[in-house]
Amino acid sequence: MNEVIQGTVRELEPRYKSRSDNQIVDEIRIGYHAGEALFYLLFGRYAGMLGALFHLQAVPSVEFDDFMLELDIRLFMNRCAAIIAYDERKASFKTYLSRIAHNVLYGMNAKEMPLLDASCIRDSVDGVDDLEFYMLVDAINSYPNKDGRYVLIKTMEGYKSKEIAVMLTSRRHEEGTLEEDKELKPSYIDTLRSRTLKAIRSRIAGPELASPSPCMAEPSEACSENVMDMEVKVMAPSRFAHPDYGINNMFISNLCDLYNIIMVR
Repeated sequence: MNEVIQGTVRELEPRYKSRSDNQIVDEIRIGYHAGEALFYLLFGRYAGMLGALFHLQAVPSVEFDDFMLELDIRLFMNRCAAIIAYDERKASFKTYLSRIAHNVLYGMNAKEMPLLDASCIRDSVDGVDDLEFYMLVDAINSYPNKDGRYVLIKTMEGYKSKEIAVMLTSRRHEEGTLEEDKELKPSYIDTLRSRTLKAIRSRIAGPELASPSPCMAEPSEACSENVMDMEVKVMAPSRFAHPDYGINNMFISNLCDLYNIIMVR
């Protein structure tokens, strides 16, 4: 797990460490900081169990962080319906979670790369145009440059350019698409992210409306490593995407930042 996720777990630990699984589930049911409560269960309390399950079942093309991203988003679907449906009389929460995780991993094993499921995410996001939101998710999922898509997914997961460069270097070494003595630089990741954002915006809005900020064209030293820090120098939007009240989920928040950067008018 990256430093952002580990830091979030440390912040949440004082609130949730002493609570039982059922007490945390009850908090999710009433919608009070549901995102933070679920995040702690997955990345704090049960990261070890989920990691062991992953290493037993996952195919080489699936990464643990992508599995955790998809599991987290799936559990948010329909306002945490899967968590609300948990019945402590039938199984422990650990057993219940492992069954869901197994099914998510089974589906991911058939994919070359993780795909964002708009239907799982949409009801956790406010302030968006439905058509534009689905177009954005589809554009990310179908983006032809797999390195560019990889960078966007890793940015959503909270990784910085330096970390993504190391991971993508390793991935390309394994694929045989990068010489063993070569290493990708953070500046390459910044460039790739910027060009990917620009291309997706052009695809959705059309070239005549795609007037990106300098950070979305050729990156410079002023461009941040994190997509959420990138500035957009265009007209003020009529709407901004933001997580639904009570969600407080890092991945959903980062996707909202992508929406606001790409879809802003």
